[in-house]
Amino acid sequence: MSDQGDNKDSQGSIARSVAKNMSVMLGAQIVTWVSGFVLLYFLPRYLGSEDFGRLYLALSIKMMMGLLIDFGGNFLIPKEVARSEKVGTSILNSYIILRILLWILAIGLVILFSNLLGYSEHVHLLIIILAIGKLWEGGYSAISAYFQGVEKMEYPSMSGICERVFVSLFSVIALLMGAESTAIAIIISSGALLNLLVLVYFSRNEFKFQFQFNKKIFSLLDTGLPYFLFSLFSVIYYRIDAIMISYFTNDAVTGWYGGAFRFFDIVMVLPLIYKTAIFPVFSKLWDDKAGKLEQTVSESMRLMVLLGLPVALIIYVYASPIIDFFMGLEEYGASVIILKIFSASIPFIYLDIILGSALLGAAEKQKAWALVGFLAIFVNIGLNAFMIPGAQELYSNGGIGAASATLFTEIFMMISALFLIPRSYLKGFKSTYLFKPVCALAVMGGMIVLTQYLNIYWLLSIVIVGIVYIAVLIGIKTFSKDELILLKEFIMNKKLKRLLGLAKV
Repeated sequence: MSDQGDNKDSQGSIARSVAKNMSVMLGAQIVTWVSGFVLLYFLPRYLGSEDFGRLYLALSIKMMMGLLIDFGGNFLIPKEVARSEKVGTSILNSYIILRILLWILAIGLVILFSNLLGYSEHVHLLIIILAIGKLWEGGYSAISAYFQGVEKMEYPSMSGICERVFVSLFSVIALLMGAESTAIAIIISSGALLNLLVLVYFSRNEFKFQFQFNKKIFSLLDTGLPYFLFSLFSVIYYRIDAIMISYFTNDAVTGWYGGAFRFFDIVMVLPLIYKTAIFPVFSKLWDDKAGKLEQTVSESMRLMVLLGLPVALIIYVYASPIIDFFMGLEEYGASVIILKIFSASIPFIYLDIILGSALLGAAEKQKAWALVGFLAIFVNIGLNAFMIPGAQELYSNGGIGAASATLFTEIFMMISALFLIPRSYLKGFKSTYLFKPVCALAVMGGMIVLTQYLNIYWLLSIVIVGIVYIAVLIGIKTFSKDELILLKEFIMNKKLKRLLGLAKV
């Protein structure tokens, strides 16, 4: 067989592997999306903007705490497992011990941080409850990272379903019984423990846990430092907004911002699922000389363009009915403009996720990408310090400034990534990868105008314009025959059907 034929077969194998894992994770995500939307509907309405703002602030601080506990493991573990399963298993066991030690340090720092900022007793209690749950999260995220490396995402997907359904079900029950944010925080932490227990059960035959302290564990601190730094910086510039909004404004404005950001967070799942599936592939191909890596990066960017553009347009156009449906315009009307600004960030974030994964997984640019993340903190904090109080004074809504700061930070990240990434990685990205989606988007925009003129219900309108977008892409031959076959395999994946309850018993 010719080299070209070998390369095509290898590329097809990569595509099938990615499609398999994406279908499993997307199947799980469909289930968790339902429970997530249920939470999005109940939490803001029943807690009110002020109590929801307090919960969102505590969740943001918990997210920042989690990056210290992770210490780059969510990148390093799958990367090393993908390259050598034996070495990766040893790293996993060491990271579990490391995370316990880092959790002890982190919870002390979080309590100190909360006291220094003078948060209310209510917020302080929320932070402590969620910080306790972070120990369980550290355990299951490490194990999930291992399964990401061996490209077996069905187990983390199933344990994630258990957690999300548990949290949604008991949170709704608690809210209907009149509970406040403290009870919700307890339920969230309990859900994290359930996730860990389920994942440990599924893992019992996959690898052996060895809780033995190895002095070499400290060498992991140096190995994982670039991954840790980038993860830390990225979460800081995503979550520092909540802390700065709470400082410059009040709990209600924090709640408006949190409501919009929570929905924005949901649509970020699509590229994150793809990143989880593609990162081990990038890691395996890091020393590739046959061009498979470059083609995989280009095709990944193409997919992000195809997904990011319509998602951004839909959220921008339907921001008002989305906020009205999930939260109510009476109390969260100020969230509409925040969500519209967030929508403009979506295409940049989708591309940033792929470019960042390539830089971390294959291009061996971890230190340079970590430096970009470090600079992004100052860009974001500087913009927030200027734009939040400015927007609060002009519009009585500091969230407008914070959302705008996120948009400009993402543009900075994308420009930096394009500068750092080797030119060869982008040589397969063709002009048609942009032209055809833009053409389909234009037709989609026309259909949006028509459905609004006909006064079609917004949810039905989204379905219609989504179908039109896909139909136009197929009509102008955006996808090859092999890609259409791959899409069919993606949809017909047995594990996907099993997760959705469609497979025959």
